[in-house]
Amino acid sequence: MPNYKITVLEIGAKTVDGGFYFGDFMPAEKEFPNPFSMTLLQGEGMTVLIDTGIDTNDAVKQEIIKAAGVGNVHGPAEVLATAGVKPEEVDAVILTHAHFDHAGALDCYPNAQFYMQRAELNGWQMAASHTRYAALHIFSMDLNDVRRLEALGAEGRLTLLDGDAELFPGVSVINVGSGHSFGSQMVLIETEKGRFLHAGDACNRPENLTGTDAFPFYLPNTKFGVGAVTDILRGYDTILRLCGGDISRVIMTHDDTRRERFPNRQSALGLTIFEIA
Repeated sequence: MPNYKITVLEIGAKTVDGGFYFGDFMPAEKEFPNPFSMTLLQGEGMTVLIDTGIDTNDAVKQEIIKAAGVGNVHGPAEVLATAGVKPEEVDAVILTHAHFDHAGALDCYPNAQFYMQRAELNGWQMAASHTRYAALHIFSMDLNDVRRLEALGAEGRLTLLDGDAELFPGVSVINVGSGHSFGSQMVLIETEKGRFLHAGDACNRPENLTGTDAFPFYLPNTKFGVGAVTDILRGYDTILRLCGGDISRVIMTHDDTRRERFPNRQSALGLTIFEIA
């Protein structure tokens, strides 16, 4: 059976209030750590990244980082070095979606093939073509990355997917469609510890799936969403089905509660590294 090592690498962090994740279902004065991360898969002769991290040398990204209030942000070369990997050693990058912290370093992996849902690229091409649609991308998207994705496609280095697909033995993508973004996808990974599901930003914290004592139902995070709330909720259905209801097997990009579940250590950058499997 295929077997991958999974390492989550934080790239920066900020603090958000309860309303950011849970709208009216959490007091705004309650604060949560909001880490940013990318995930490294190693196995079967492959080095694969889920999402790119942020190119901190890019002027537009610097402005977005500042506007978003993200602190201690480090670029891919620095972050990967803490795991003993160089950007040029990355064989493939699976893009869960195109927001600046997920597809914001497309130029940093010279030898990688990229994988994205076709609906994601098409959606952002549409949004980029309408000046009045800026509410869809402000604070969350660098539209220059749309052109970078198109350039990767012209080079034959971008594979556009139309739904679920097995990319490599033991690594499959699951399309969750519109909601947080236009064509988000999650990643199923086989390891010697069993199957794990990388949800990207399809959900952000366990409470999105479990609710709270006061509100014991799905609590959708609609921040930066482009689709209907029902699409987000159906994504939660898919997550629970794929993980068999075991939320401890779900990896979420911005979830600080993983500190309670997975072995972790601090890197020399002052960022946390998680050894999931």
